[in-house]
Amino acid sequence: MENGKVLISEQLSLTKYCFDKLLIGIVNKFKGKYEIKTINDSQLFGFGNYNDIKPNLKSEFEEITKGYINGKYLYNKNRELKQGRPIIKLNREYKHVFFNYLGYDSVKAFLENEVMDELELEKQFSLLQATHSNEDFYYCAYYFGEDQRMTKGKLIIYNNWSNVELRFIYFDENDVKSEYIFFGIIKLSEDFMFIHTKYIVNNTKKEGANFTFFIGKSTLSERNYLIGTYSGFDKYNRAIAGKMILKKFPDKKAMESEFATRQVDPLLTQELRRERIIVESHVPSNSSKISNKSPYASLFSKLSGNYLFSFYENTEKMLYSLELSIDPHNYNIISNDLNLIIENDIVKLINRGQNVYLDFEVHGVSYLQKVSMYIKMYYLMNPEKEVFGVYSGIDLNNNPINGRVKIEIRK
Repeated sequence: MENGKVLISEQLSLTKYCFDKLLIGIVNKFKGKYEIKTINDSQLFGFGNYNDIKPNLKSEFEEITKGYINGKYLYNKNRELKQGRPIIKLNREYKHVFFNYLGYDSVKAFLENEVMDELELEKQFSLLQATHSNEDFYYCAYYFGEDQRMTKGKLIIYNNWSNVELRFIYFDENDVKSEYIFFGIIKLSEDFMFIHTKYIVNNTKKEGANFTFFIGKSTLSERNYLIGTYSGFDKYNRAIAGKMILKKFPDKKAMESEFATRQVDPLLTQELRRERIIVESHVPSNSSKISNKSPYASLFSKLSGNYLFSFYENTEKMLYSLELSIDPHNYNIISNDLNLIIENDIVKLINRGQNVYLDFEVHGVSYLQKVSMYIKMYYLMNPEKEVFGVYSGIDLNNNPINGRVKIEIRK
């Protein structure tokens, strides 16, 4: 029980005492309704050579479900009870229809009205809670993966959110499929779920990937989507990290159905595309070989400073100006106007350090809302003459605009 509610998984487990109460209630209602004193099992439950015109429980249940009911299902459960089985398990529609027949909309309502023995009631509630705690949970995992493709995985959580199994499918250029399987443990701490996995190669466990997802104060039933990060290695043996979204499915069949198709909801693709970090697998002998950007670090360091950017239309009419700074420690773009905020900024050298690329969004009362600029690095480092670049962006009316931008270095 959680928050005063009885939690039921795909399978409903009843103690033999409570199932006996349920069965007696069903049979007594049926016999009272049709004023029957004696009836054989075949006719009562509705299987074998029964007369479907005469009263039977199969027909009674089908009136409720408006669909097919196996008349022998309840008969077999009755046999389990008589054979002394301590726990009777009900599946699918049968875990609802038997209680509905007695006028109850839930197992909780039945128990509170029909089971007066407090010890037996406590046993049944404990069983329901334990059954729910061991329920499996089915998710599909989505992330922007190898070869710049959206990738799907299936993730099963079991043992009361203690263990996990993940499977990822990859396709090569010839559409040949390969599967990677990870097994791991889950730790819940504060508002986060941490997953540490291993995979098996030649009967030996190897370190796998790690995942962190925010769960907040959510209950199990509220975790329909989980957003988090992964870190590990890819099929090219590169260290990777990125954003991942988990989507919950009601059962294993629904999860498998989603996993079987290569289609991904555009909503998820939009959230995850390019949300990935790749670290090439090499050990640099010195700092200039960390990456192909390293040789241009001395040029990059000269980008910090104060600037006035004046934006012109293609007609050479000036539209707007912005006073910005690039700080010397983090190389963030900062507005010198306290009424404007710069966000999602990018500062980098491209084309082997020959060009500067600046990109940012402007929040506040500004004619320009989004700007991308390309500036020749040589002119920026030698500003004897006026320095111009080109820009494209979005204005305050959401119109795309472009033109020349004049750059003045301020002291």
